[in-house]
Amino acid sequence: MILGIDIGGTHTDAVCLYENRIIASAKVVTGEDLVESILGVVDGLGVDYSKVSRVVLSTTLCTNAIIEKKYPRTGMIISAGPGIDPRSYFLTEDFYLVDGAVDHRGREYVKLKDTQIAEVAQALKEKEITGLGIVAKFSTRNPSHERALRDLICNDFQHISMGHRMSGSRNFPRRIYTAYFNSAVMPIQQKFVKAVKDALSRLGINAKLLFLKADGGTYMVDAAERLPVETIMSGPAASMMGTVALACGDCSTLVLDIGGTTTDIGILIDGSPILEKGVSVGGNKTLVRGLNVHSVGAGGDSHVRVIDGHLVVGPDRQGPPACMGGSSPTPMDALCVLGRFDDGNCRQAQDVLQPLAEELAMSVEELAQEIIRSMIGNIRQAAEEYIEEVNSHPVYTIHEMLHPETIVPRKVMVIGGPSQHLKQDIETAFEMECQVPEHSEVANALGAALARTTATITMLADTQLKRLNCPELDITRPIEDTLTLEELRDIGIRTLKENAAELGLAPDAVMDVVEEQSFNMVRGFSTIGRNLRLKIQTRPGIIRSWSKQ
Repeated sequence: MILGIDIGGTHTDAVCLYENRIIASAKVVTGEDLVESILGVVDGLGVDYSKVSRVVLSTTLCTNAIIEKKYPRTGMIISAGPGIDPRSYFLTEDFYLVDGAVDHRGREYVKLKDTQIAEVAQALKEKEITGLGIVAKFSTRNPSHERALRDLICNDFQHISMGHRMSGSRNFPRRIYTAYFNSAVMPIQQKFVKAVKDALSRLGINAKLLFLKADGGTYMVDAAERLPVETIMSGPAASMMGTVALACGDCSTLVLDIGGTTTDIGILIDGSPILEKGVSVGGNKTLVRGLNVHSVGAGGDSHVRVIDGHLVVGPDRQGPPACMGGSSPTPMDALCVLGRFDDGNCRQAQDVLQPLAEELAMSVEELAQEIIRSMIGNIRQAAEEYIEEVNSHPVYTIHEMLHPETIVPRKVMVIGGPSQHLKQDIETAFEMECQVPEHSEVANALGAALARTTATITMLADTQLKRLNCPELDITRPIEDTLTLEELRDIGIRTLKENAAELGLAPDAVMDVVEEQSFNMVRGFSTIGRNLRLKIQTRPGIIRSWSKQ
């Protein structure tokens, strides 16, 4: 039995799968205490918890902490060498640049200064900072400076993230942001994980606990505590993985996940989501792999008002709809007035819309129709801009396969709470077939429940220096100068299997080589070695045994 739980900004959804089918689902309003929301939604499932073998969580916790800047004061120590001052990339006063540098092949040419590092550590301690990121330029080729920095100060700080452990991909500024945010949210994630474990234990659930990542895969709880930054934007990832599970057909499909506060927009190409090599959060680009999804402030609970004689829907939310006990007019109130949402109090919906209708010289019913048209119009405009943006860059699917053709969606798939109520409006506005699959209201939780465990490792070998690095696993080892790309591939696959537990992987994960590069290094007229690069990932997607029936 599997539990999938998606903690959204408005609602927390849960599904229970048994013998590969949904046997129960539940939805509660997300409260201030996320653990209580989890307990409430799991209790609403009404199942025998003793049979639960796997629990998967998708949470907005780390994303919200970064966007709202509600994380502990966090420091950075950078060694960069000559070039652009890395302080131009950052936005905190707790940022320290120290001597020390390696070149693009990982050869040290400026040594670290222990006394300088001790002074920086003392300055950070005096500010009562307990977490920091450590990043050295070209650390994926030689992480020795990051390791040395960590070893010198590890007894003074509780949470330390080294840049090379974040990703084997290149990009110094993104590595800085990724390491910083990882340390910033680490104490928040660890506290949350402990609370979740305690809550599930109180329910009698002692199952394997996993977290959904931005790339639509999951990882085990130990990895989630060490790399919490991987969970940013996991909410939209849950949406997309849910549509993967529910999708039918092989044409390009526009996906709309209409929630209470926002609508997440994505695309499926032959049933696969689009991959983004580095997602942005809080206005900063990171090295976190994620699914390409765009959010627009238009949802069922969007605030409706009149400004300068014009109807405005969203982008903010001011609580639940009036028909559900709130005080703010919303699209859900409009649906209630139009007789398309039976669970709400129609009288309260009419009362909250009446003043707006009078201001616009409309009947309440005419206003309700205009609210829905405006909301769908906002979503359509955002979708058109999203499609144009996607087509302006090379597009890779979740399997990291390049899709060379221009994307032209042939149908729309709509999920989320209001999806069934808005199907006809969307079909009319978008002028294409609109599908609302069964279980659409809990598709996010379903996507979390069914996602496979995933991980990526990078193998970087320099045959002249006789050195091999795997940044994500913090491995450096000597190699023969005759190492070939084929031999590196074998080493990489074996390494991934041997370290499956540390990466949070299931032991039966399917592995794919998604990138191979070999460059000759020439001096004069002779080849002096080869620079080899290899990337291996476990295959993303949903568990094979899932049934749509």
